[in-house]
Amino acid sequence: MSSFEEEREMMLRVQEADFVVVELTLYTNTHPDDEEGLMQWREAIKEAARVRRQYENRYGPLSLYSVPSEQALEAGWRWNQPPWPWQR
Repeated sequence: MSSFEEEREMMLRVQEADFVVVELTLYTNTHPDDEEGLMQWREAIKEAARVRRQYENRYGPLSLYSVPSEQALEAGWRWNQPPWPWQR
């Protein structure tokens, strides 16, 4: 598998994990007393964070929220420098 394919596969896992969080959030909004649903929602958030962290450790931050302020100040503004994720 090429590095591009590996990155795409990891990004797909991030997107899938985020989708699960959104769906469970919508469900728990309409079923706030469903303890099983709340437990799944909490686990989904942890899994999404784990997958996102794994991606970002390998390929870089996905958003400004991923970059701690001190690190951003030290590194400078690099969001506009290539390669963009789709250019790798």
